[in-house]
Amino acid sequence: MRELRSQMYDSRTYSDENMLMNYQLLDPVRISKNLTYMWGKDSSRFPLLSLTEGQGSIKSLPTKKLNDTQYTWDVMGRMKHISKVIGLVHAENAKPGKNYQEFDVYFEDNWLIKDYGVMSPDGQWHGRIQGEGKKEGDRKWKYTFVGQHADPDKFCDPFNFTQGLAWVMTAPTVAASKSDGNRSNSMAPGTMTNQFGFHRFSKNIAGNIANKVTPIEFELEGGGTTNMWMPFEMKLFELDRRFYLEEDLWYSEYNRDDKGVIHLKDQRTGEPIPRGAGVKQICKSVGNFDTFSNLTLQKVDSALNVLYDGRVDHTPTEIVIYTGKGGKRMWHRSIEQDALAKQFYTPLGEHVISGGDYLTYGRYFNQYRTIDERLITVKEANIFDHGLIAEMQRANGEMYMGLPKNSYTMVFIDQSRTDDGGRNVELVAEEGREIITGVYKGLSPVPGSWGSFQNILSSRDDVAAYEVMSSQGVHMANPTTSFWMEMEL
Repeated sequence: MRELRSQMYDSRTYSDENMLMNYQLLDPVRISKNLTYMWGKDSSRFPLLSLTEGQGSIKSLPTKKLNDTQYTWDVMGRMKHISKVIGLVHAENAKPGKNYQEFDVYFEDNWLIKDYGVMSPDGQWHGRIQGEGKKEGDRKWKYTFVGQHADPDKFCDPFNFTQGLAWVMTAPTVAASKSDGNRSNSMAPGTMTNQFGFHRFSKNIAGNIANKVTPIEFELEGGGTTNMWMPFEMKLFELDRRFYLEEDLWYSEYNRDDKGVIHLKDQRTGEPIPRGAGVKQICKSVGNFDTFSNLTLQKVDSALNVLYDGRVDHTPTEIVIYTGKGGKRMWHRSIEQDALAKQFYTPLGEHVISGGDYLTYGRYFNQYRTIDERLITVKEANIFDHGLIAEMQRANGEMYMGLPKNSYTMVFIDQSRTDDGGRNVELVAEEGREIITGVYKGLSPVPGSWGSFQNILSSRDDVAAYEVMSSQGVHMANPTTSFWMEMEL
């Protein structure tokens, strides 16, 4: 029996008959006309595109000017009640507040208000703010505190004045008569900024490849089969294009500096190339990022607590965890280990082992109901197993239990609806240039899979090109309700 031909690749600029000969696809004798997909179908590689583009969650935005693809949206957080300490004014005071004595403390701002109470970081000392802060320097304000307790020996532990620790205000207290008023702090909505970028893909052909027939029968994207090569190659081209775009939505990084300048330029024209923040950078920008070596249910609960604590209007109603095969298995083990630790041996065994003469072992957790009745669902996303980063990790040996490290990445996405009826996660694009396709028509016959174009020559060469340009970015209205967690080897 002849050895099977290995999967081959071709990086030449133009697809022509020589490429097909190199692939051995013009050989007239074949045993099977059905193409075997060694890596499986690509149906689950596009979770974000399916969530946004597939559900019509696309927001088209007009651009301010050429290459300025920034967009902003207003956000409202919670009122701030804390202030961070710099230290004691008199550091030699080992027992500040003893015998009802006042003492002075430096803080980073003047957020604290006179007459209000103040609680130490360790929660053991409750004082009163004896006046407004006095500015002593850049980001340095001096406040006077006094204890609110009855015990003359009670003092505030010096640990509480470690620089950077946060103190919190409590309710104001005043005398029954002759009291003076104080003030209040205020806040306004903030603004967040992101931007979308542009992508261009080209398929170049030469000669008469548009009319070439192969002995292999290819499945078409819309159903049916064909022996023509170009419809199949265009299907691969479109899959690969979406493959790159999907990965970009997850891992793209915002590329304006603090002065708003884009330093990435097109080498030929000198025009700036905008890049927006993807899901990973968006989550990291609000501190919703963590790593793990062995996933536990406590780790999952910790992330979920962050998500449900991050919204002040209403809690997320649809949290979905996207992960790869590795993350799905580790998720199951984390719940199973928690159940076993609670000695749920018998009920767990009854559900996992089934059958009669021949037993079947295996039923697995893909949902988790939290103590406050919120249901979390885990979805396997092929991109974490076979995406660009996973492909690189396989080649570099960054593997764990036979899977690339990226397979264990777990991304908690808030897919809830927003107050305006949209989705928390949307695809954004430039109005009028969401996607544009065109053909450079030379002497080469144009395949039918490129659509209907007039037979106008734009080049004297025996070549043609199919061009696709698109704009895209991912918009997360409330980034504080999503979370990125990845494995450390």
